[in-house]
Amino acid sequence: MTEGLDVAVKDRVCWITLDRPKKLNSLTPEMMHGLRKVFTDIDDDPEVCVAVLQGAGEKGFCAGMDLDWSESLTKADRIEQGRLGEKTFSMMERLSIPVFAAVRGYAVGGGLELALGADFIVCADNAKMGLVEITLSARPPHQPKFMDGKEDPDQPEVGGSAPGWGGLKRLPARVGMARAKEMLFTGVQLDAQRALQIGLVNDVFPADEFDEKVAALAERIAAMNRYNLRLVKELVTAGYDWIEPHPS
Repeated sequence: MTEGLDVAVKDRVCWITLDRPKKLNSLTPEMMHGLRKVFTDIDDDPEVCVAVLQGAGEKGFCAGMDLDWSESLTKADRIEQGRLGEKTFSMMERLSIPVFAAVRGYAVGGGLELALGADFIVCADNAKMGLVEITLSARPPHQPKFMDGKEDPDQPEVGGSAPGWGGLKRLPARVGMARAKEMLFTGVQLDAQRALQIGLVNDVFPADEFDEKVAALAERIAAMNRYNLRLVKELVTAGYDWIEPHPS
């Protein structure tokens, strides 16, 4: 078992839980590698028809990169952490089975990029979502308070910095180019209703019913034929038509 991850398979559903609630389930390198193993294990597992990605606790789905990890990076490490995140989230995106993200509380920065790697997102009515990286090097009062006026370690001396775990391509695909640009230029955190309005999430559930609603959705998908789920996902993702089904 990877520290910071809890994985359980029950009734054809794989529950993948980011399990660092005191750190808002922020991601460590070990968790990234653990996710890669999980994705490999479940992709061809006939006992898994759908995966649900969620965060432990009430306050956050995922707050992105762990601060201790970020502060320890050398310039060379920064290149490699970007590649690790992009490769890991792309593995989830390419899973043959459906996977959806169940967001409660904060999904910001790399946390939202992780959720965007899923086929779709549902959220609780207390969710806050955004790609906030640009605010780290903003002028007050738009810089986050926890920065306390310090320089953003990801801001190079020359040139720019941008989200690096796939959000720049996945967010426009989800909400459209203009809305994605507004979110990225401002670093705004959307509430659940605004996220629903622009198509970032598929549905919003009351926080006190969230677990029940997510479980019901997962159960419904898991009841479907696994081969059909796999085929439909492949056809929709690739933009194909199923014109001549094979005879049986």
